Amino acid sequence: MREESDVSIKLLQDEVSISRVIADLGNSNRGNTLMLVGGTHGNELMGIGAIQRVVAYLEEHDLELNGRLLAITGNMEACRLGQRYLYQDLNRMWTRENLDDLHYNRLDLRHTENHELSVVYHHLKEAIDVTTGQFVLIDLHTTSSPTIPFVVTNFFPKSIEFVQPLPLPVIGGLSGFLDGTLLSYVNELGHIGMAYEAGQHQSPLALESHESFIWTMLEHTGILKDSEDARLAYHRQSLAGSSKHISGNFKIISRYRIREDENFRMLPGFENFQPVKKGEELAQNDEGSIHSPYDGYIFMPLYQSRGNDGFFLIAPLNADA
Repeated sequence: MREESDVSIKLLQDEVSISRVIADLGNSNRGNTLMLVGGTHGNELMGIGAIQRVVAYLEEHDLELNGRLLAITGNMEACRLGQRYLYQDLNRMWTRENLDDLHYNRLDLRHTENHELSVVYHHLKEAIDVTTGQFVLIDLHTTSSPTIPFVVTNFFPKSIEFVQPLPLPVIGGLSGFLDGTLLSYVNELGHIGMAYEAGQHQSPLALESHESFIWTMLEHTGILKDSEDARLAYHRQSLAGSSKHISGNFKIISRYRIREDENFRMLPGFENFQPVKKGEELAQNDEGSIHSPYDGYIFMPLYQSRGNDGFFLIAPLNADA
């Protein structure tokens, strides 16, 4: 495996050096394991900044952990360049085919994203293999459009039970719409996996939201033993206030997949969880207008140059759609 060096990234106004392993604290023999991944997409760096903030505080105050906190960088090379990915979206590569190729030494590790997949996989496998408690993975993301924070997971009983107490909307039903994600791979292994979408790229509010979520997860997993109640209460309240009282379970009901060479243009002004009506114009391409086939809510409208998902439509879990 090729040797890895630290890389420099632009985090808001600061130049920050990052390593593959941002932190490895505590002991997996003493409790649960929480694995955080920041920078799976190289233009989504607020999660890395939040991890560094939390880790700095934990180390400065020598807080005792009842378990293990492992935090890593996802796509190092994409983070260095500040772009979503180089050749292939790392968060669409966690397929059985790719992992079988990796196991049988058929995956060309000279390919940038194949290398990134391999390194993240080995950190993930090591963490799962040695944990004696519950394993929880959180993939930290931001979006190209304004959004309230939300959680993405699969409707697996263990994951839903874990996220249900959180004062945030939970999006599920990924299978068939959003395949090859890191969180789905972890869920399918029988562990708890989720993505946390904290806000818009390069937003200071997203950095703060990630930080509040990490503190809340350290408490929720029982890993933070020697805790300061006032600090944790502040972050719990901050998380609850950021959701604008939108909570509950939602399912994906439609995905607009951008075809190769399609000149897709999302109409301006859409935000996550914004209601849309059947027949409403949402986007355009060279063939004309693209309209919503359903009543529902817009989800992750694309306002960046890279990505194959133009937008999703979601509905409450108990809706008929």
